[in-house]
Amino acid sequence: MPIPDEHREFLENHRLAVFGFARNDGPPSLTPVYYFIDGDEIVVSTTESRTKAKAVRRNPQVSICVLEENQPFPYLTVFGEARIETDGAAGVMARLAEVMSGNPLPDAARPALEQRAKDEGRVVMRVKPLQFVSTRTVGPKSA
Repeated sequence: MPIPDEHREFLENHRLAVFGFARNDGPPSLTPVYYFIDGDEIVVSTTESRTKAKAVRRNPQVSICVLEENQPFPYLTVFGEARIETDGAAGVMARLAEVMSGNPLPDAARPALEQRAKDEGRVVMRVKPLQFVSTRTVGPKSA
C-alpha cells in the first residue's frame, strides 16, 4: 500500500517510533527504534540476534507508532508486514546515523560502520504498510 501524502509528511518529519511485534509467548512487545522512509517502506536497523528480528521471522505482522511530542500530541500507527534483509545493513546504519544526528555521515566513517555492521550481525528490517490509524491532527501543515 502506498503511504498517503499526509502520513508520509508526518513520518518524514519524525525519526523515533515504537515498534510492536508478537512475542513467541505472552503479550506483544514494544521497543523504541529510529527509522526512515524508503519509497513506500519504513526501514529499521537491528541485529540478527535481537528479539524483534527473530519475532519478524516467525510472524511478519508488526506495528509502528510515531508520536509527536508537542500538543495536541498527534500520532500515527502503521500496521504492516515486515521482512528481514541481510544485505545493505551498513548503508541503512549510515542513513539512520544521519537521521539521528541531523548531519551527513563523513565518508571517513563508512569503513568503521561497515565493520561494525558485520561484527554486530546487523540486518535490515523493511515494513510494508497495510493500514494506518492516526489522530485527526496528523496531516499536511497549514499554509
